[in-house]
Order: sequence, then C-alpha cells, then structure tokens
Amino acid sequence: MQLLNKIIEMRKYLKRIKKQAMQRIVLFILLIGFGSTSVNAQSEKSNYLGINLIPLIGNTLELGYEINIKPNLSVDLYSGYVFNSKLSSPLKKGTQYDLENKSGFFIKIGARFNLRRDLNKFAPFFGLNVINAIAIEEGTYDVDFDIYTLNEPVVRNSYNLGLNAIIGITSPATKRINIDLGLQVGKVMINNLLDFHSYMPGMGVSFGGGLRLQGVLRIKYLI
Repeated sequence: MQLLNKIIEMRKYLKRIKKQAMQRIVLFILLIGFGSTSVNAQSEKSNYLGINLIPLIGNTLELGYEINIKPNLSVDLYSGYVFNSKLSSPLKKGTQYDLENKSGFFIKIGARFNLRRDLNKFAPFFGLNVINAIAIEEGTYDVDFDIYTLNEPVVRNSYNLGLNAIIGITSPATKRINIDLGLQVGKVMINNLLDFHSYMPGMGVSFGGGLRLQGVLRIKYLI
C-alpha cells in the first residue's frame, strides 16, 4: 500500500514538473517573439563603428561612428590622426617649403542623404562634411632659391577648417558589416597651412584650384 502511495505521489510530482517546464518553454517562446518584434520595430535605425581604409595610404588613421536615423538619412562623426604623411600635391609648380613632417589631428562631422526607402537595399548617397583640423608642419623655408643661402627652419601648428562634399554608394544597413565606397571633394575655408603641398588632415592633398580630394572606403561594424 505504501509503495502504491509513493508511486502516485511520484506521478503527481512528475506532472507538476512537466507543467512548470511547459510554462517556462511558453514564456521563452513569448520572449523570443517579443524580441523579434522589438528588432523589427527598431529596424529603421542602425549604429555603426567604422574605419576609412583609403587614408591609410597617407599614414592617416580615420575612425568613426555613424547613425542611420532613417533609411534615407545618416549622420556620422569621424576623427583621426595623420602620422607624418608623405603625400604631396601632384602639381608641378615649385614651392619654397620642404616639409619633413606633415602630421595633425582632425574631427569630421557629416550628414548624408541615401537614395533609398529601405535599409535593406544598396543606395547611392551624397552629403556634406565639416572638418576641423590641427595641422603640424615642420621643415625648411627657401627664401631665394639660392643654393648658397641657408634655408630657414620652420615649425607651425595651425587650426584649419574645411568643407567637402561626399558622393558614393553604400551597402544595406541591416547587415553586421556595412561598406561605403565613394569620393570626397572640398576646399579649406580657413587655411593656415604653410603651402599648397601641405597635407590637410581629414581632407588630403590639393589637386589644383584649391580642391582637395580623398577616397572613401569605409568598413563599418553594426553595434
């Protein structure tokens, strides 16, 4: 009789455990469903951390943060440092400066319009960037182009402000990895650089007419 009672109690216990397990499974499924709904509800926004690979050619590290506010609107903040760039203007005209150090720090604030209504699509884009930069320049100044005259050493740390337009194409903004490919073209609005051969941090070198060009190949990671 006692054995039968123990068997009955054991069955009741197992039923109770099974019921609790089922309740937990149902709750888990509901949580997953709620989480999926939340992700879909927030899919109109995405945040990325990124790096622009093209400036590495000029010894420049450019890192940034981007927010896709809407499928067609993005804002970003990029900052970086130039580690003595060796790049100079391709213009052939002479210069009185021989710059041995072209370094500096910059902060780039930008906004762009993406030609799409859905974050899941590739899209052409265009936008504007404002660049604040501290340029560090060291070298010599040739007063008269006379080889028998000593050149003057020159050192300058200067504030510069630039404005450039950006155009390109971006990959879907819902993937873990997002890529921008494009071109930046702009001018230095507050120009305290020593020479047209100077490297403007965040904007690159001059290609004539005061225009400065820099490529864009941003690799971004969804956070």
